[in-house]
Amino acid sequence: MHQSPRPRIAATLILAIMLSPASGPHVLQGQGAAPRRMSEPAERTRAIARHLVETASLPGLSVAISRNGQVVFAEGFGYADIERRAPVTAATRFRTGSVGKVITATALGRLLQDGRIDLDAPVQRYVPGYPVQQWPITARDLAGHVSGMAHYGPGDRLAARFYPTVSDALSVFSHQPLREAPRTAYRYSTHGYTLLSAVIEGAAGQPFLDYLREAVTAPLGMTGTGPDLRATPDTALATFYRWTNDALARVTAPEDPSYKWAGGGLVSTPRDLLRLADAYRNGFLDAKTVDALWTSQTLIDGRRTGVGLGWRSGPDMAGRRVIEHAGSMEGTRAVLSIFPDEQVAVAVMTNREWPSRIEETAHLLALPFMAPPPQRAMPAASRPVTVERRSDAGVKTTEDGTLELRDDRGTLVIAPGTTRNVSYPLVRVTDEVYAMVAADGVYHLTLRANADGLVGTAIAYGSPRLASPATTPPFLTFTASR
Repeated sequence: MHQSPRPRIAATLILAIMLSPASGPHVLQGQGAAPRRMSEPAERTRAIARHLVETASLPGLSVAISRNGQVVFAEGFGYADIERRAPVTAATRFRTGSVGKVITATALGRLLQDGRIDLDAPVQRYVPGYPVQQWPITARDLAGHVSGMAHYGPGDRLAARFYPTVSDALSVFSHQPLREAPRTAYRYSTHGYTLLSAVIEGAAGQPFLDYLREAVTAPLGMTGTGPDLRATPDTALATFYRWTNDALARVTAPEDPSYKWAGGGLVSTPRDLLRLADAYRNGFLDAKTVDALWTSQTLIDGRRTGVGLGWRSGPDMAGRRVIEHAGSMEGTRAVLSIFPDEQVAVAVMTNREWPSRIEETAHLLALPFMAPPPQRAMPAASRPVTVERRSDAGVKTTEDGTLELRDDRGTLVIAPGTTRNVSYPLVRVTDEVYAMVAADGVYHLTLRANADGLVGTAIAYGSPRLASPATTPPFLTFTASR
């Protein structure tokens, strides 16, 4: 993923970025005016986001960050609709993709907290009409993706239509047998969340969307969150785009997600997702319930999955505990990450299909609000570097490059003057950590000086993860002599 060179940016996107009121003239500082030192966390986050919109060819991007339950950053970048030149604002709605699963998990938590559901009862207690499988499955299995149910597949009976009820949506997959016995393997399944929403309906005694609104979104003030109704599209919803033929293309006939409300059919805003995150610290959910939702499940053989009830957990590069979930579907990429010990949460949403390391991207966008700013000045530098890149398959290649540093900005260029040329904007976050912006996300770059010069290492990671990403072999290493 991270080996791809930067794609050509569509002319409409260039115009959008240049004209966007959320994007100032210093988006392209590396190509013109000298950068100034950035002292405030918001300035560093803003610089990373602006570079990201340009480098990754995103039509629009929305980022919101909270600390101790208070929003400390909420800004839009680029366009919600390029053709109409409608800018992304903090109120712009996006598809959540699978981030909707943790909204659903929160509804499950309310039922658990109120003593209205037994997570370990067979699903037929709450959905009597659901076919009995080879093995009994439970709400806990469904929420943790250990039920043995399949994800999307060729056996689905999915029609291009509106599914008026959750019961109707079960017909898409209810005929399919389990792939393996529950709790013997981790198998991600959005269909499992549709069945989970039917379980929630049975336990709550009302339609899933009604309970979701009454138990979660309304009391939390998540006014921008709800179902993606294709028959009556939301005017505040960003236009969907995809990258095709080296340019952005509008999604002209978006799919109707009514067959998967609970697992990928909702819309929201980053600010609303922060309200959801705050529910896990402000008493909306009690400590016992939060622990049940966040604690990793364990398979029969004793292996941990890194996933609790919907939520994924694992450390970041500095060992901070992160609770999170990302989502991807037609016209969107999104993530919500919570750092419970730091009392920080970050939500990131874009209106483009975007294969990316979005969890790591969110962590780097939030890092200025969790770590002290650089205390030591980095001397300006312009020097050749030797770059070693490692593919996902472990194949290593070596290229020449250049490193430009000035104040708290920089650029790493690999194979300049060739068809393999790739350029990465750099934004310094701490004394040794830079955000390295690429076409597929923001990477954690450590830049250290030694007796011979400078050594840089960039690491890529996603979720769920059980081990520290700091132990992951870097996908990019470079050295620059003095």
